[in-house]
Amino acid sequence: MKKTPLRFLPGLQDIFFTAIFLSVLLLGQRMINLDGDLPRHLLMGRYILQNRAIPTTELFIYPYLNQPYVPHEWLTDVLFSMLYSSLGLAGIVVTLAFLLAATFTLLYNRLSSRFNLRLLTLMLVAWGASATSLNWAVRPHLISMFLLAVWLIWADELRRGEKIPVWRFPVLILVWSNLHGEFIAGILVLLAFAVGWLMEYLFDRSNTSLEIGKNLWLALLLSVLSSLINPSGIGPWTTMLGFVNDSYLMSRMVEANAPNFQNPEMRVLLGLLSLSIFFLAIKEVRLSAGQGLLLAGFSAMSLMAIRNIHLYGIVAPFVLAETLGRARDIGIVDRLESTLRKMEGEARGIAWIAIPTILIGSFVLLNSATSMSYQFVEPVFPVRAIQWLEKNPQEGDMFNDLNWGGYIAFHLWPAQLPFADSMSDTTGQVTRQYETIITLDEGWQEILDEYEMKWAIVRFESPIARGFENNGWETIYGDETAVILRRRP
Repeated sequence: MKKTPLRFLPGLQDIFFTAIFLSVLLLGQRMINLDGDLPRHLLMGRYILQNRAIPTTELFIYPYLNQPYVPHEWLTDVLFSMLYSSLGLAGIVVTLAFLLAATFTLLYNRLSSRFNLRLLTLMLVAWGASATSLNWAVRPHLISMFLLAVWLIWADELRRGEKIPVWRFPVLILVWSNLHGEFIAGILVLLAFAVGWLMEYLFDRSNTSLEIGKNLWLALLLSVLSSLINPSGIGPWTTMLGFVNDSYLMSRMVEANAPNFQNPEMRVLLGLLSLSIFFLAIKEVRLSAGQGLLLAGFSAMSLMAIRNIHLYGIVAPFVLAETLGRARDIGIVDRLESTLRKMEGEARGIAWIAIPTILIGSFVLLNSATSMSYQFVEPVFPVRAIQWLEKNPQEGDMFNDLNWGGYIAFHLWPAQLPFADSMSDTTGQVTRQYETIITLDEGWQEILDEYEMKWAIVRFESPIARGFENNGWETIYGDETAVILRRRP
């Protein structure tokens, strides 16, 4: 029987890349409608492109109008808006699908080549990817995931004394700090390695390289300084740290809560945490102090808040791969790896990644039925209610469901400004007032009077809708998702 030439078969990296790429495309509609942030990003990007200016004051909700605002994601907003205007929401999903697939394929390629282990490394990185899927939403943090993977590889090379230009770090952080606030994760990686080096230097100077320490601390210092080159200077730092330390705001965000391991979807994270303990327990040669700090720090972050799981899902496999060094001593593992090495040596990976990506991506973008499947949908967004408002604009300021604020502004701004959205409030003032109103708590009507609200768009059959109706408001529109009410004269 004639053998099929191995060079025409896909390698593990090709299968892995395509699997993640397809997974994101299949989850794309869910990722678009996971929360209310994306419309606000699109609106900000559209504003910047139209006005050729990056705003540093609030533009889109009226309680904070013209107050200082930190545009720490402005560059991603522009990229999202450009993709949306040319390719629709499908263009954003396809781009992020490619980026996520590239993130974990990059990690797999680097770790498998470094430790000469393919199958076990693939399983570990795939587990990390599964954990990060808990945070897959069409938001700027998916770009941060790719940049964190690149940053980890570079920082690890610096830690191990390889020749890598230090200037790479401040250049990358310059871009990253204008794309998303999670550039701080990159700073934390360098900080862990730098402090780890210092600990090893204090306890074992003879075996610790001063050159490595100098490069780590220099890269850290230059990166921190570079992160200040953005429209708001130190603003991204103060906003991110202030937001994280605001217990009231954090308690109001589901993703800021600690993971509940009684929920089945959190078991993948629990398994990865347990696996890390097991691997560290059986490892014969200890990790470096920097690697230990890195793993411990990001493990703690994932246990503190769901929103950090996607960072841990990248860092944990990267560190834990080093614990697999003796796996080749197991006979069956060695035989499998030898077979895979032979196959991978003859495989042509670039074509197997490029061709499916181009064909599938083109089909999604060019097929109208497929591309139209990526849309904002009800009941996550008040689609029909906004269509009615576009034809029947209302006078005066509104009250609105907080998670709909970005979507309302995306369609009605600048003629109408929402009262609240899911991104603007970094002090808690508007959120407290919003909660007082929707819970019909004491003083809720006084807040409506204070802002002279004339109409409201809220969820169908919500308590606040009935509260409005019972206090002199009339329903002027309704569907299964939203009702629009107006004060009676």
